[in-house]
Amino acid sequence: MLFSERLKVMRSTLGISQREMAEKLSVSQKSISFWEKGRNEPQGSLIRTLCNEYSISYDWLLDGVGEMLKGQTAPIAPHEELLYIPEYNVELSAGFGAYPEDHALSVGNRPFTASWLKKKGLHAKDLKLVRVAGDSMEPLLKDKDIIMLDTSKTKPNQAMPFAVRLDDELLVKSIQHLGDGNLALVSRNKAYNDILINQTSPPEDFQVIGAVVWHAHSWI
Repeated sequence: MLFSERLKVMRSTLGISQREMAEKLSVSQKSISFWEKGRNEPQGSLIRTLCNEYSISYDWLLDGVGEMLKGQTAPIAPHEELLYIPEYNVELSAGFGAYPEDHALSVGNRPFTASWLKKKGLHAKDLKLVRVAGDSMEPLLKDKDIIMLDTSKTKPNQAMPFAVRLDDELLVKSIQHLGDGNLALVSRNKAYNDILINQTSPPEDFQVIGAVVWHAHSWI
């Protein structure tokens, strides 16, 4: 398979338009079209950027070696036990931590291997899946990324982001202890200001829901 064919396979698999790819690389859509027709190839630096943006193996895209996706693993063995973690649409919700799996905002379940959860010290009963909305945590978490929340971990620390509920709004932030009973909800994107929480007299509608223990990037 030629580079041009691998590029088309990659774009088709990930559901990316030529225009979207061109915008990511700061090139014209015509350039993408030319690459896919085999009329020329991008510079190595652009191939690197392309692989980093879409988690594609550089060796696969350039030479067809190995698997397309970085970190792609072998299929799950038939005997591997699967546990299903509920996923919710919580953009309009409050009190998310109490939602059962059959709640109206449930949008389904995603399978994870029991061995992986055990290795990570996670328990399926404590886990929920939601999607990130907005860019406040970029580049760590991007809009529409799927995150796994461990609702048993509600003591803030700076090692991981946390989901919190504030005034009926669900937020994902890093949490810093400022002393004197104060917390700062911190965005990775510095275009957003910190939100200060006084723990001695917190807002009536403030709750730490759980820690972000895993995330996956979505291409749509």
